[in-house]
Amino acid sequence: MKKSFFKISSLLFLFIVLISCDKDFNSLDSDVIGNDHFDLVNEEVSLVAYSIETGAVQTNNLPLNALGIYNNPKFGLTKAHFVTQVELGTENPSFGYNPVIDSVYLYVPYFSQLKSTETSGERIYELDSIYGNPETGKFKLSVLENGYYLRDYDPTDNLESAQKYYSDEKNLIDPFKGTELLNNSTNIAQNDEFYFSKKELYIYKTDGAGLYIDANGEVLSNQNDVSLRVIKERKTPGIWLDLKNTFFQQKILDATSSGNLFNNNIFKNYFRGLLFEVEEITPNQGALAILDFSKAEFKIIYKSSVTPTTGNPNPDRTRKEFSLKMGYNASTTLRNNSVNFLNHTASSDYLAGLDDSNEIVGSEKLYIKGGDNGSIAFVDLFANGELDDLRNNISNNKWLINDAKLTFYVDKVAMQGVPGSSEPERIFIYDATNNSVLLDYTFDSSTAANLKNNKFVFGGIIERETTGDKKGIKYTVRITEHIKRVLKLDANGDYLNNIKLGISVTESIGISSYSNFINRIENRLGKLPLASILNPLGTVLYGNNVAPDDEDKKLKLSIYFTKPNNE
Repeated sequence: MKKSFFKISSLLFLFIVLISCDKDFNSLDSDVIGNDHFDLVNEEVSLVAYSIETGAVQTNNLPLNALGIYNNPKFGLTKAHFVTQVELGTENPSFGYNPVIDSVYLYVPYFSQLKSTETSGERIYELDSIYGNPETGKFKLSVLENGYYLRDYDPTDNLESAQKYYSDEKNLIDPFKGTELLNNSTNIAQNDEFYFSKKELYIYKTDGAGLYIDANGEVLSNQNDVSLRVIKERKTPGIWLDLKNTFFQQKILDATSSGNLFNNNIFKNYFRGLLFEVEEITPNQGALAILDFSKAEFKIIYKSSVTPTTGNPNPDRTRKEFSLKMGYNASTTLRNNSVNFLNHTASSDYLAGLDDSNEIVGSEKLYIKGGDNGSIAFVDLFANGELDDLRNNISNNKWLINDAKLTFYVDKVAMQGVPGSSEPERIFIYDATNNSVLLDYTFDSSTAANLKNNKFVFGGIIERETTGDKKGIKYTVRITEHIKRVLKLDANGDYLNNIKLGISVTESIGISSYSNFINRIENRLGKLPLASILNPLGTVLYGNNVAPDDEDKKLKLSIYFTKPNNE
């Protein structure tokens, strides 16, 4: 162990320092001059850390879903497909007499931030949660009918437990998918050369027949002249797909007499949903977005009239809208089963790195990656017995725990070729023995303008270089309350059993639930943070068993105590 002693002027001053929300974790490292009563002790504790491959992950009914193709030169290629049930906005609808579809569209907003507004009124956005190059990372997107029924309950368990679907099970639905392309627009940016555009979207004013009108309310003679159209509504950047009229005419509007639209239970078996399937255009190129499909706007625009009568044989036809819903949202009544199929082809470097992991003595490098065939790391704090010695000092010598932090340094050599923007913005530390959050996570109520940076005192946010590609330097996580728990006697006079810490990437610090993984090769089952499944990025961190030249980057647990100086 390494020890360094600092004097403090008073307990009051120390208390103020310790409760300050210093995101850089440096307040306790400063030189402090004090009196003769207490010393501040910094203990650097050695530990054992290693990585494991998760394999396939449970991906049904996630709060967010991935769509697209992302290639990471260090970790490999991910293809993210998505399938979802669809439900009627209104059960047992009546569409009027002789309804005919004008158009069908689907809009799914991206996560974005408004950056500025031009003098023309155009709003400029910056996209969030999109990996790769959104403007140039084109891929083929096909929307097809899904013919496979997504079950609520597992028939192999006598329907007593919820059905689980995993990221590698696309083979279940492939034999049942439709062959008719539903996003059949002549605009290839909606299908053959799809990309994630950051431009805001416009819905233009039209007349009763669906023709564009100008500022005077007159029908445009040139329907293609966008500059003369009048904007009715602006939408933030998102997926916009014009879908095939004839399919939805037959599937929805013409099906009212069949009884298949009577309620959503019947409807979901009749129309089993949509499959969003992706294909590469150029090998190893593309982009991938994290989306909330439950916020989709899915509308059928149609015209119909009342039933003709002798007195009114040719009633006027009026323009109407009918909404469909898709996606899953646990916080609302939206319960459309969905599955993210994540196909990941691992790179040779990634596989070799995982093979080098050592659960006994620890690893030189820790590989942390989200999504399918991802990886998490475990940290055993008690492997080398040093924390047992500290328990004795706390119990017998009245040492007080002030602060504790884990510092993970990024292996910049291993991450060469990976852009700084493709390094995970945050890692997450959790109780991997009980699959629960640490007390430090629970107690931290700090908030930030970007929700992903909430709980910044708990930490895990990447510290980056300030120039160039802004590559990652390190991640620091404060685990003071957890260390207090494991080092102090409980109310019964016992020590808390050793708890293994888990490390994963995270897409959202606010998501604290856990999901399942299954490594089919090693026949290993386990749990991991659900937010790790939502993030396809990965990083390589220094572990505990490093080469001598890298000793200064070794994984560290630093614990700060105050102790009576009369020991």
